[in-house]
Amino acid sequence: MNNKVLLILAAVIIGIIIYVTFVVALIKVTLGLILLAIALAILWIFWLKIKKKAKDKF
Repeated sequence: MNNKVLLILAAVIIGIIIYVTFVVALIKVTLGLILLAIALAILWIFWLKIKKKAKDKF
């Protein structure tokens, strides 16, 4: 193989690896934000229930 072809092939493979890594990281960040939002909503609902019970009791 020609040296230029080998360098181009290596650059394409490295580009694909970097792209896949970026996409996987983006998916992980997105899932993390979704889970954080769900946890926040659940904690807010529990906080309101606890606050209401505490207000009724005291």
